Parts: sequence; structure tokens; C-alpha cells
Amino acid sequence: MEDKIRDAYEQMTPTPEQEERMLAALLEAQEAKAAEQTVADPSTKRSGFNAWKIAAPIAACLVVGAIVVGVGSMGTSQHAAMVDQPKDAQQSASAQRVDNATTSHMMATEAEAGVAADGYVTEEPPVDIAPIDNPFNTEEYAAVDENGFIATRTQPLSTVSADVDTASYANLRRMIVDGYGLDEIPDGAVRVEEMLNYFTYNYDKPSDGSLFNMQAQIAQCPWNPDTQLLVMGFATPYETGVADKGANLVFLIDVSGSMGDPDKLDLLKDSFTTLLDHLDANDRVSIVTYSGAEEVVLEGAAGNDDAAILKAIYKLQAHGSTNGEAGLRMAYDVAERNYIDGGVNRIIMASDGDLNVGMTSESDLYDFVEQKRETGVYLSVLGFGKGNYKDTKMEVLADHGNGSYHYIDCDEEAERVLSERLMANLVPFADDVKLQVEFNPAQVKGYRLIGYENRELAAEDFLDDTVDAGDVGPNAQFTVAYEIVPANSSYEIAVPDLKYGTVETGDANSTDWLTCSLRYRAFADNEVHEQQIAVDANDVTANPSDDWKFASCVIEFGMLASDSKYVGTATMDGVLETLNSMNLNSERQSFEDLVNLAIDNNES
Repeated sequence: MEDKIRDAYEQMTPTPEQEERMLAALLEAQEAKAAEQTVADPSTKRSGFNAWKIAAPIAACLVVGAIVVGVGSMGTSQHAAMVDQPKDAQQSASAQRVDNATTSHMMATEAEAGVAADGYVTEEPPVDIAPIDNPFNTEEYAAVDENGFIATRTQPLSTVSADVDTASYANLRRMIVDGYGLDEIPDGAVRVEEMLNYFTYNYDKPSDGSLFNMQAQIAQCPWNPDTQLLVMGFATPYETGVADKGANLVFLIDVSGSMGDPDKLDLLKDSFTTLLDHLDANDRVSIVTYSGAEEVVLEGAAGNDDAAILKAIYKLQAHGSTNGEAGLRMAYDVAERNYIDGGVNRIIMASDGDLNVGMTSESDLYDFVEQKRETGVYLSVLGFGKGNYKDTKMEVLADHGNGSYHYIDCDEEAERVLSERLMANLVPFADDVKLQVEFNPAQVKGYRLIGYENRELAAEDFLDDTVDAGDVGPNAQFTVAYEIVPANSSYEIAVPDLKYGTVETGDANSTDWLTCSLRYRAFADNEVHEQQIAVDANDVTANPSDDWKFASCVIEFGMLASDSKYVGTATMDGVLETLNSMNLNSERQSFEDLVNLAIDNNES
């Protein structure tokens, strides 16, 4: 195959300028890889990778070939601009040309090597000689329109869907570990609510027969002297009743060519083995793969048949294009065939999100999973990899498939998601969980919801039980924060002139600042329940808890990373100062370590 690559290279007749540019890119990539292998990263465990044992001339041929075929018409200046933009996704047309060229090359080599359509290898697989550090960064993140302050007199209700996703924080950590400074991180990659909900807080479990415990605390906002910070925590009990009825788990695994990097399919395989210790004979495990073609490689195996499950997983190899639509359809079919009444029925999709065949738009994916949600099968999403990662598609699938969204950047994160938090992430407990906060205009001049930009609902949606909202498992928790402008604050909130007037000025005789209502459909009885908590002057404190202080640090860090317009006096040093005032457990200590690393990246 090396001779064929050389022949193809010679037929391309690249210019001396193209040769020089590609060889320079190759040397840079080799040096980066050497540095990565020399300096061990304590926060990650990566699988080994042997691609760099291939001779440099062969790798150079492939690099030059990809550039000449895929982007030869772009011109030198545009190519250089793309290489220098780690923050933004590149132009879609150029990315498609590169993807087409890469896919064509992979399909050709698959035919030579005897790769079957189901992802198994019938002969010795070809060596992936594509460079690890692809200079064409085509990662995609949805634009975020940050929430601003709202005048309570004109809009006293704030309605939002619950969110237990954690992908944004783990992905942000990956970028910082890879050397990104805060100004290089795409704003859309920062979702403060997912950063908040990544961590565990000392929230009490419900004790009065309710399915959720609700608690709140208000204290002086660290970054704005004229506002207060409200942190509300919601926690579910620990229960195993649903899991005892058995779990029907369908692993939908992306084995397309883009999954060939060691932080993708190799890490994915290790991640799924983490789950096996928690499965037994009552559980059913199926594996569906998709690339250029989709295939059921395991169906209905007993959860304790480790040999069959591991054999199916570790024989998978990356190849071909990415037909996520066909894979999703087949996975739902398999899940429905193996449905366990009253048990856990869930598809766990693992991918880099780079869908390029079949349904590829967020709107098409949205419509598909919205329809399939009626089957009673939940869809959770695990993201892997970098360079071509499509966060937009992964989030849509999880949000509208009745599931959660997590990003796996290391073995430790796989253990955390699929072992330590297995119940919360896989077992259904309460569906369509949404909260509505009513602020008292007599006590609160204005408010700003922090994060949850893509989770906001219309006020009328709160009582409409047909409206989809977040899904929360047992032994789970989530946090919601508001920046509040008290009625006596000097901070000005613009109140528009309304022809028909504003709402009433509130109850001046009440000390209530707000009332938070929580509404959800319990999985156990399929009935809609509602709870309330009133927050008043008694919840305002000058000495907030460590949970409140830690949450404020995470919010500040998120605002700094996303270049928030409301960042005020927040600084990285201020975040560290607050963290140093607390006794941090290992989970919170890892956050402080990340803050320090981000500071180092900014200074380098």
C-alpha cells in the first residue's frame, strides 16, 4: 500500500510551496506528539497509539495528498488562517471537502484490507497513518445568547427545564489540558449549568415523602456589589427498585473512520467495560455499530456474559463514513425488540458526533428522536474525541431523546459516568422535570438566570404536561442559580413603557423574595407531581455555605471562559482566593487544579 500512496503522491504533482508547507506541518505534528509522549498528564489515561511508527515520507505523502485533493483550491493564505484558528469551527464547505477526501481514502484502504461492513476485520487491518493533530479544526458548538437582566415588574416568572448534563465541563477540561487559553475556547462550548451540575454538593435527600429535596441560599454576589447570588439545589433519593427489574441496554457505537484516534474508539472500548461490573443475568446487552453501513453485532446477551460482550466490543475497528441515521433507527429497533416492561430501556450512543451520511442537521435529528421518545426508550449520549467534534448534534440527541449528555476525555471520566453515577445517568426516575420561579416585585427589582440558555421555557409551558423537559435519575442532583437585584439596590434595571401597564408591584407585606415550583412526571406511577419552596429574607446570609461558595467559583470561571458581559469584577485570582478559603475534597481540588492550569495557559 505504501507504493500506491507514493504513486498517488507523484501523480498529484504538488508545487514546491505545497510540499514545503505540508512537510513543515508534519514535523510540527511529530514534535507535538513526541512532547505529549514525554510529558505524562496526571489527569488523563490514554491508550497507546502506533501510527507514528510509520516512516515519515509515507505520512508526508498522505498529508500532502489530503491537502492537495481536499483544499488545493483554497489558497495559501486561507489555509494558514484555518490552521491558526483553534477557537472557531472552520468553513463548512472546506470541512466537507476534507471529509470527502478522507472518507474516499479510508473506503479504498478498507477494501484492500478486508474490513467487513459490520466493523469487524477479516484480515490484518491497515495502519492508520493520518496525523493525530489534524490542522483542520471543524468542531461545532451552538451560539449562546447569554441571559440578561429582566425587570420583575414586567416579567415575574422564569421557567426552565432541569438539566443533569455534564459534557461542557469535561470538554472544557480537555481543551485546557490540551493547552487552550480561555480566550481560545469557543464561547458556545461553555454551558455554565453543565459546569455547575458536574460537581456533587451536600444537598439533603428528600425526607417527607417528596421525590425531590429543594433548598436555596442567597448571599452577596462575588462579582457585583449591587446584586445578590441565589443558588438553589435539587436532589432525588437513592433507590434501586427500577433497576432491579432489569436493564435493556443498547450500545450504539460509532465505528466510522473519524473514530480511529486513540482518544475515541480505543477509549470508548475501555469506557464500556467499566459498566460490566454493574450488570447481571437480568440485564440485556446489545451492540449496534454504524459507519458506512449499520450492523447488529450483539443482541440480547445476558448482562453477566462478560466474555461475549467484551469480544464484541474489542473486535471493533474504525472505518468508513458516518451514517448515524441508519444506526439510530436500527438501535431503536433492537431496543424495542428487547423491551423490559417497567425496567430500564436505554440506548447509549457513543460518537464524536461527526454525522455525514443520512440525517446530518440538528433539526432532522431533533424531529427523529422526538418521535422515537414515544416508544419509552431513552437515549443517552457519550461524546469522544477532538478536532472534528460536533457538540451541536450530540446535545440535540440527548436533550430530545429523554437522556443525559456526557463527554468522556479519560478513563477516570468513564468510571465516573458509567460506574460511580450509574443510577443517576441510566435509570429513569422523573421525566419532564421543570421549574418555575415567581419573583416578588416588592423585594426583587430584577433577576438574571445564569446559564440554561437553551433550556428556557415559556411561562405557559410549566403547566403543559405535553411539553418536553429534562429527565432526572435517582441519586441525582442539579443546581440552578440567579443573579438577583434587590428592590433597594442602586443597580438600574430598564423597565419598558407598556401601553397597558405592568404587573402589580407585589406584596410589600411579604418577606418572600420568590417562590420556586417544581413539576415533573414520576416514573414509578406515571403521575404528574408538583412541589414548592418559598425563599425569603431568612435565606439571605452573610456567611454562605461551602456549597454556595464553590458554586459561585464555578460560575465565575464559566463567565470568564465565555467572556460574559456580566463578568463584573470576577478574576481568576479571585476564584482561587475563594477556593483556598475552603476545605476541598478531591473532586473540588481537581477544579482548582484546572483553574491553575488555565492561568498557566493564559500566561504562556
